Amino acid sequence: MEQITIKSGDFSATIAPKVGGALMCWQKNENGQLIDIMRHALSTAVEQKQADQTAMFPLVPYSNRIRGGSFIYWGIRRNVPRNHPIVPDPLHGEGWQKEWSIEEQSDSKLVICFDHDGKSGFPFAYHAQQTFEIINNTLNVVLKLTNKGGLPMPCGLGWHPFFPKDNDTIVKFKNKTLWAHEASAPRERPIKVSPEWCFDKGLEISTLELDTCFGGFDGKAEIEWPSRKRKVNLTALSDFGHVVVWSPKGENFFCVEPVTNANDAFNLASRGIAGTGIKTLDPEESLRENLTLEFSNL
Repeated sequence: MEQITIKSGDFSATIAPKVGGALMCWQKNENGQLIDIMRHALSTAVEQKQADQTAMFPLVPYSNRIRGGSFIYWGIRRNVPRNHPIVPDPLHGEGWQKEWSIEEQSDSKLVICFDHDGKSGFPFAYHAQQTFEIINNTLNVVLKLTNKGGLPMPCGLGWHPFFPKDNDTIVKFKNKTLWAHEASAPRERPIKVSPEWCFDKGLEISTLELDTCFGGFDGKAEIEWPSRKRKVNLTALSDFGHVVVWSPKGENFFCVEPVTNANDAFNLASRGIAGTGIKTLDPEESLRENLTLEFSNL
């Protein structure tokens, strides 16, 4: 299955358009040896077309889950089918399970896209475009969503990156509220984040077991691997007021997912909850979001 590598200086990234438009790896060449900065895609990712086994995949046209598989919009109940073998609710939209087409390609840049007709899955038609570009030590990714239907469309965007988890890995970002913690019952409104989950000054991610959506995110996160002497600055500005942290127990990876919308945002917004991050696109209107990952040595 087609995999495309883009390069700039000592850095390279490999993308698999037909595996959910996912990033397979982001690497640095150090003295002739390729060093993975993010989790390298598992060997089965391509054969099984499993984007959640890669280094990063897009969240389009919404992040996380739609509880109960439906939501009310314009007074009409919209049904969304389940799309995950374990999670009972529809999860992460279509992008991560679609085959993307190549639109533009150069040595350091790749543009891919796909179309969704709204007849199955998410009940609105749209066009999605994703751009990957490497400039020296920075990987820049742009996600653009365009409403191709005749009615306004609710939506959200984000990314689901995977990072290696060491015993001393530090994660730092601003967070003020907690919207959802999947190990506990769903809550109707966000609450103030507890001190043990306050990432403002940095926390060792290996000590935490999380599948949690936080609010009050300013789009910036720092990830440090002291033993590896490496650091990544994650920047997703503009509409990214939420971040999902997934740190499963016993696994050697974790995720820091910048997202525009909170978990189950469509249903929360329909019940009048403010601050869910849901966007509404008029016909032919687009939402364009940008993610920057910058590598540096400690």
